[in-house]
Amino acid sequence: MSLLHRYVFWSVLGAVTASIALFVFVLLAGNAIRDIIGLLAAGRLTWGFFIELLILLIPYVAAYALPIGMLTGVLIVLGRLSAQQEITAMKAAGIPLYRLAAPILLVALLGVSLSILINGYYAPTVKTRYRETLSHIIQHNPAMFLQPKTFIHEFPGYVIYVGERNGNELRDFSIWELDQAQRVRVFIRARSGRFDFDPQESAILLTLSEGTAEKRDDDAPEAIEHNALLVLNFESLSIRLPLDRILGTFNKRRKLSLLTFPELLQARDEARKTLYTDPQEPTTQGAQKHLMRIQLQIQKNLSLAFSVLSLVLVGIPLGIKVSRKESYAN
Repeated sequence: MSLLHRYVFWSVLGAVTASIALFVFVLLAGNAIRDIIGLLAAGRLTWGFFIELLILLIPYVAAYALPIGMLTGVLIVLGRLSAQQEITAMKAAGIPLYRLAAPILLVALLGVSLSILINGYYAPTVKTRYRETLSHIIQHNPAMFLQPKTFIHEFPGYVIYVGERNGNELRDFSIWELDQAQRVRVFIRARSGRFDFDPQESAILLTLSEGTAEKRDDDAPEAIEHNALLVLNFESLSIRLPLDRILGTFNKRRKLSLLTFPELLQARDEARKTLYTDPQEPTTQGAQKHLMRIQLQIQKNLSLAFSVLSLVLVGIPLGIKVSRKESYAN
């Protein structure tokens, strides 16, 4: 590798690394704000678990930061070389474009290899572990979502208020069950209650004791003065609160996006065996769709990895274009 090649290679590698780090930080902050920073602010997560969850998110967001970071780094370096007339000097010295682009393409191939490794193994693995860790925290402290004297809106279709909390034992319960228009259809009041975690359904099981439930009219739940309320007294009542909004659809059967590349290939082979066990028997539409979803997920992972190379091929001609104006912008 000549001196010119080393100069371009290390310039592009440094700019690409800085750009990827910037986009990882931006995406990491966005995911943290959406998923876990609210739990930390409410005192439902310790700093140790918060930092652990952030570290687990880094490979997941790096899969999306790599392509755009690679494009940004190439544009920054080639834009600077163009603005400082270094590319013009290279052309005047008889250096063709392919020689100038060779070290950049080498960086792109390294990025593709890293992206395949991240998309095919690390991103699905850490995303699964991220959800398992959050599920583990909830399992050992299911009452973490309920802060005393606070209206809880995390559970879709419910608004919950708790007066006191002592461990998993809760007192002075008020629960509003909402319809699709966010109107109160059932109001439940209980003296005490207890929270438990159901790992099979990824849900919190709320068991209420000594309370009343008011059922309102389904068509006009807000017109209380015109409707006779159905009031029921109960000694014990169980309510299942799903955690899909927080954990996603995490259960025994993982989503295809959470499978590593070897697991996707194994799932594809199993789907094909199931589909073509008897060639004379007509295949079902559901089995065909499942096999198609697996193949699409494999292609999605590979296309995201090779987008690094395609964006670099786009960025090279954009970056070396010399502006005729005094001001230059990529």
